[in-house]
Amino acid sequence: MTLEDADLLADCAAAVLDRHQPRTWRHAVDDRWHYVLPDDHRSREQGWKLHVPATPLSACLVLSRSVEVLARHRCAFKFAVTMRRLHELVGPNADRKAAGKFVTAYPDDDDHARVVAEALHRATLGLPGQWILTDRRYRQHSQVFYRYGGFTPPTVLTDDGEYRAMLRAPDGSVVPDKRAVGQVAPSWAVDPFQDDVTPSTVAESVLVGGRFTVRSAIRQNNRGGVYLAEDADGTRLVLKRFREHTGAGVDGTDSRTRARAEARLLSILGPSGSSPGFLDIFTSGTDIFVAQQWVDGVPLRRFVARELRPRGTALALDTDLALDLTRRLVDLLGEVHAAGYVLGDLTPNNVLVTADRRLVLIDLESALRPTDVAARLLTPGYAAPEDEGRSRMIAADPDQATDLYSLGATLFYLVSGAHPPASQGTRLREMVRLMARRNPVAARLGSVVTGLLAPEPAARPSLAEVRTALAEPAPVDAAVDVAGVGELVDEMLADIVGTATPERGWLWRNSETASRYDPCSVHVGAPGVLLVLSQAARAGHAEVLDTVDLAARWTMRRLGDEPRVLPGLMFGRAGTAVSLYEAGALLGADDISAAGLSLARTLPTEWHVPDVFHGVAGAGLALVRLWRHTGDDELLVRARRCADALLAGAEEGPQWTAKGDFLLAGTTHWGFAHGVAGIATFLLDIAAATGDGRYLAMVGQAAEALAGAAILDGDAAFWPSGEDDSQADTVRLTGFCSGATGVGTFLLRLHQLTGHPAARALAEAAATAVHHGAWTAPPLWCHGLATDGDFLLDCATLSAIDPATSAASRSHGTGATHTAPTGTSARPAASSHGTDRPADRGVAHSTAPHGSALDPATRATAATSLPTQRATAPLDPASRAATATTPRRGTSADPATRYRTWAEDTAQVIAARAVRRRGRLLTPDDTGDVVASFANGYAGTLSFLLRLHHGGARPLLPSYARDSVLA
Repeated sequence: MTLEDADLLADCAAAVLDRHQPRTWRHAVDDRWHYVLPDDHRSREQGWKLHVPATPLSACLVLSRSVEVLARHRCAFKFAVTMRRLHELVGPNADRKAAGKFVTAYPDDDDHARVVAEALHRATLGLPGQWILTDRRYRQHSQVFYRYGGFTPPTVLTDDGEYRAMLRAPDGSVVPDKRAVGQVAPSWAVDPFQDDVTPSTVAESVLVGGRFTVRSAIRQNNRGGVYLAEDADGTRLVLKRFREHTGAGVDGTDSRTRARAEARLLSILGPSGSSPGFLDIFTSGTDIFVAQQWVDGVPLRRFVARELRPRGTALALDTDLALDLTRRLVDLLGEVHAAGYVLGDLTPNNVLVTADRRLVLIDLESALRPTDVAARLLTPGYAAPEDEGRSRMIAADPDQATDLYSLGATLFYLVSGAHPPASQGTRLREMVRLMARRNPVAARLGSVVTGLLAPEPAARPSLAEVRTALAEPAPVDAAVDVAGVGELVDEMLADIVGTATPERGWLWRNSETASRYDPCSVHVGAPGVLLVLSQAARAGHAEVLDTVDLAARWTMRRLGDEPRVLPGLMFGRAGTAVSLYEAGALLGADDISAAGLSLARTLPTEWHVPDVFHGVAGAGLALVRLWRHTGDDELLVRARRCADALLAGAEEGPQWTAKGDFLLAGTTHWGFAHGVAGIATFLLDIAAATGDGRYLAMVGQAAEALAGAAILDGDAAFWPSGEDDSQADTVRLTGFCSGATGVGTFLLRLHQLTGHPAARALAEAAATAVHHGAWTAPPLWCHGLATDGDFLLDCATLSAIDPATSAASRSHGTGATHTAPTGTSARPAASSHGTDRPADRGVAHSTAPHGSALDPATRATAATSLPTQRATAPLDPASRAATATTPRRGTSADPATRYRTWAEDTAQVIAARAVRRRGRLLTPDDTGDVVASFANGYAGTLSFLLRLHHGGARPLLPSYARDSVLA
C-alpha cells in the first residue's frame, strides 16, 4: 500500500461485493470514478440521484455500508476512485457542483429510489460527511442527499463549442442540467421523498452571530465563503465561514480547525497591522465563523500586474519598489516566525497592498505552530518541494523552512509577473538566472530568489541572511542549462507519435476541462495536433507521416458524431476543414482532402457570433485559405457571405457584439480571438482576394480604432481587452487572444498588403511589448509564448524582405517618430501565396489565382494616417529616450536580426519552462498538466518551434510577404 492508498477504496468495495454474487457486477474505472453496474442494469437518461458524502477518515466505513445496501438492492453506483480523489472532493476549493459526492447511486425508478434512500439513510446515519450544496437532504441529520439529474443524459454542443448535459422535459424538449447550488430539480420533476417542498428564498441580508449583518459575498467556495458584513454599529468588516467536514484530513481535522488557527494568529498579528484585526469567532449550526476587520487594499498579485512597465528589455517593477516590497515581505514573515508559527501558504493572493503600500497578510487558515501536526493546505508552485512531494492527506510537522521557499516563489512572481510553474524543482532557479539577463529587478534580486528556492531546506538562507543580501547585492549566477530548439522539437514529436490512442474517445489525452469540448475542433482536439504533424512532415520529419494519416482518418470517422457544425476557426469546424485538406494534400490522399472541402462547404456563413475563434470570421478565414489552395470559386463566394454578414453586423467603432447562448455574449473585444483585430484580419484577407473596397474601408476603420485603443509606454504598445473601459489604462495585455500579439498580427498584415507605414510602426511597437512581456506568458499557443514567438518571426520575415520601411530600422539610433505623415500613399501590395514546403513533399499546388492585388484606390482607403499615440503616453523620441538602455542582445540596427533574436529569446523562455514527463521534455499547460492539444497543450508550442527551426509560415493565418508561403 502506498501513501496514496490507491487501491484501498476498490478493495473495500470488492470485499463487500464478494458477498453478493460478485460475477454479476460489471466494473469500469476512469481517472475520477469507479463505476459498478449490475449485469441486468438498464441505463436510463435521467432520474433522482442519491449521494453519500464522507471524509478521508470515514471513507472506508461509509463505502462499506453503502455498497452493502446498494448490492442488496441491485442498484448501480459509483464512488471516488482513490483517496486522493476524495481529498479533492472535500477540499476547500472543490468544484461546488461536485463537492462532497463520494458515493453516487443511480436507482432504476422512483420506487427503487425510495427504498434505496431509506436503506442508505439507516446504514450511514451518524457517519461524518459534508452537506452537499447542490442537493436536498433526505431527512434531518441524514447523510443521504438527492437531486434530479442526468444518468446517461443527452448532450448539446453549445455556441462555445462545449458539450452540455441536458434533461428531457415531459414535452420532449431539452433543458440544461445546471447542477447549480440551490437548483435541486426542474419544476416538472416531482420529489419522491418529500410531499411538501417549500422553495428556498435568498434574503437581501442575513444576521449571524447575533450582531453581524451579511451584505454580500466576496467569494464562495466549498469551504464556505468570505462575506462583506457590518457590525451592529455599522462598521464594515469581513466574515469568513468554515463549513463542517470540508477540507477534512485523515487526522480528523477540517476547515473549522483552520478557522480556530486563523483566529489565534489574527489576534497576534492584528494589533501591529500585519493582518486584519480579530473581532470574533463563533459557531452557527455546525459551522464556524471568524469576524475580522476590513482592510482596504488590493492583492499583491493584482498590484504587481498593474505596476509592471517596460524596464530594460522586460516588463518589470521599479527596482526601488521591488526592493521595498521584498523587505516588507521579509518583515511580515519574520513577525509570523517570531510568534512561533509557520505561515503555510504565502502567495501573492494572500498579501494585500494598501494605498500607502503597507503589506497585510490575509487568509491565515494554513498557519500552524511547530507542535501542530496536520495535513498541509498547498498552493501549487508556491509550496516547497518537500511538501509537494508528500500526499496532502498525510499529516506532517510544520517547518519554517517551507515558508522560506514560499517567500522565494512569491519573490519570483514579484520579479517576473508570472506565477512559478508547479513541480519545477531546481528549474525555477535557472529561470530566474535567464530572466536576469534582461530584467533589472531579476538582476538585483536574483541571488536572493535563487537562494530561497533551493530544493534542500537546509540550503535556504535565513530571513536575517536575506536582509543582509538585500543590503549587499550579489551577482546572479549566469549559468543557464536549457534544452535547444531541436531537442524540444524531437521530444515533442516523439511524444505525440507515441501517445496516440485511436481506440478512445480522444485521440490524445486531454485535461478534464478540455474534455468537455468537441474532440474534432482544432483548439483542443485531434485536428489541431494534425495541423502541427503536417507542418513537421513538410519540414522533413518523415517519422510522423503515419501519425498524420492516423489522425486525419480518426477525425474523418468522428466528424459524423456531432451533427451541429459551428463556424469558428478554433472551437468550430473551420480549422478542422483546413487541417484535413492540408493533411490530405501532404499525403496525396484525395479522400482526406475531399473530406476537408466537404466540411468547409457546410460552415455557416451567417452567425450570431462574429469572432475568429468561435464565429463567422473564423469560417471566412478558412474558406479564403482553401480557395487559395484550390481555386474553387464556390469557397470564395461563401467567404464573401461571411464578410457581408460582418459588415451588416458592425456597430459604431467599429465593434462587433456576440449574441445568443455564448459565454461572451453582450461583450466587445479588441483582440484577435474574440474581437476587432481578428475580424479585421479576415476582412483584409477577403479584400485581398476580391479587391472589394467595402471590406478594406471597414479594415481602415478597425485599424484606426485599434490604434486609438493602444496604451503606449516608451517604444512599446499594449492593448486592453476591450471588455471593461474603466480598466483600459491599467490592464496592459500582450497576448494573442487579447493584447499586443493579436493586434500586431493584424497590423503587420495590413502593412504587408497596403504599405501603410503607421500600421507597421504600431505593429513593431507591439513586438517590443511582446518581447518585454515574455516571462508573464505561459508556454502555450493560446494567450502564450508560442503565438508571441510566431508574431516576432513574422516581424523578422517582413523586415528581411523590406527593411527600408521598417520603423525600427528608421528609428534605431535616429530618434525618428513612429507616426507617418497624414495622407501617405500606399505602395502596391506584393502578395504571393504558395506552400511552406518543397514541391516534392506532395502537397498539391493550385494554378488558380492566388488573390487579387489591391488596386490603387482601395489601397489608398487603408493608407490614411492612423492615430498611433494617446495624450498620456506619446510615442515620440523623448519618451523612447527615457527608456533607453545599454546595447543588449537583439538590438542590432538590422531589424530582421533583432526580431529573429527576440523569437529565439522566446524559445529560450519556453525551454526553461519545459518539464520532464514520460521521460521527455515537454511544456506544461496553465495547471502544470502536460497534454498534446494545440491551443492549451504543447502542440501549438511545437508549431512555433518548428517554424523557428525549419522556417515556414503560421498555420491557419494568411501571409502576404514576397518570400513567405501559404501555411
